[in-house]
Amino acid sequence: MVDTTPLPMPRRAALAIRVLLFACGSLCYALLGILSQLSKEDDGTYGYSLPSVVLAAEAVKLLLSCCFLTAERGSLVGACRGMVECSPWLWLAYTIPSVLYALNNNLDMLNNLHMDPATEHVLVQGKILTTGLVWWLVFREPLGLRKWLSLLVLFSGAVLAGMPSEALFSGSRQMHIDSVGCVLVTVHCWVSACAGVYNEWLLKVLGKDDSIHISNIRLYSIGCVVNLAAHILSDHGAGQSLFAFKGYNRYVVALVVTYASMGLLLSQVMKWFDNIVKLFISGSSMYVSALFAWTIFGYAPTVNFCIGVGLVTIAMLIFNLDKIRGAMQSTEKKET
Repeated sequence: MVDTTPLPMPRRAALAIRVLLFACGSLCYALLGILSQLSKEDDGTYGYSLPSVVLAAEAVKLLLSCCFLTAERGSLVGACRGMVECSPWLWLAYTIPSVLYALNNNLDMLNNLHMDPATEHVLVQGKILTTGLVWWLVFREPLGLRKWLSLLVLFSGAVLAGMPSEALFSGSRQMHIDSVGCVLVTVHCWVSACAGVYNEWLLKVLGKDDSIHISNIRLYSIGCVVNLAAHILSDHGAGQSLFAFKGYNRYVVALVVTYASMGLLLSQVMKWFDNIVKLFISGSSMYVSALFAWTIFGYAPTVNFCIGVGLVTIAMLIFNLDKIRGAMQSTEKKET
């Protein structure tokens, strides 16, 4: 017999928050590629400086992180004291992931010049493959046969999704990727893997005793400097004042908000969930992105794309099977 007793309010509120975070996270992931496409000029190019978008997003996250640290320490003086107590060498150590993340975010937008957003969203899931390889190379932790097989399936699915084939519906635009896009998305996956693994090592080793807000302030501060330099050196930033971002439209502003929101959402996801839910958010966003690409731009899914997305999804589940089982067992214990 099904139990129809209503859940207690705190439990229902927590469930609602979890569902909301999951939905918002999937939406934001999907919107990055969609908004990048919408922000283009009529000739298909970007009329603004790509680094300026990342710069604006990093500045917003930096400001919010400073506010969070001030609230945590109880005063602005306490927050400043916490920032200056750390070694200058630790700031230097954060230069590497800041540069890598800056490159990664700019590549994310650059990819959309050479492929449709749905194809790009599936192909960048290859970062699971590269992250697994980098993790194995750095920490020498064996992956096991199951994970190696899942990485092979993921690679096959990503390659298949990028291969041209007939659209499922006639009269639709053809999903596509050119040779430059293949190179860019490959570089994107490796840069993302190196940034993620290195940053995790920083948080768990060098900065293990630091507040997460202090770590984020280091990351975002250096990221602002890197992207500001890239913006000034870009064609769109040359000859402009630092805050006169040429070529912005409403979609660019929405893109900045989305990039800034991603950091805040992911921090809340880690508070309410764990890494496995973050993985499911990334995976579900593939389907959201494909839906948007079809309804907004007319890119109907192809047979190869559908099979490729299915293989990537299966590979993600197989690779994280132990985490899924652990999460399910933990949930069962809490309910009992």
